[in-house]
Amino acid sequence: MSAPHNPVVEPASNSRARATVSMSLLVADLVVLIMTVENLHGPVRLVLGLILGLVVPGWSVVGLLRLANAALEVGLTVAVSLASCMVVAQVLLTVHAWHLVVFQEVTCVLCLPSLIWQLHLGPRRLERSA
Repeated sequence: MSAPHNPVVEPASNSRARATVSMSLLVADLVVLIMTVENLHGPVRLVLGLILGLVVPGWSVVGLLRLANAALEVGLTVAVSLASCMVVAQVLLTVHAWHLVVFQEVTCVLCLPSLIWQLHLGPRRLERSA
């Protein structure tokens, strides 16, 4: 006999917070992509590039899981971001295909669908379950 499935309903404030984080990271991702394509340099690109490397790839994966523990999500986000960047960078170095600008552009493009998905479909799913 199976136990009844009781899905955890996320409070509306958590959903808004997730949407805010996703929107902020989406903007950062797009700005880095534009600055990289246009070959613009400076302190803004440096800071946004660090955000891209430390948070965006991880949130693109961990944000989809919708974990109930914010501290766990933050830790996993940074860990997944750093791990994925290191593995991809090592593979690119091994095959002699390393180019930082291309790496940034590809990372930005690959993370966009997840960030857009989390931004638009996350709150709607919550409203349907309420």
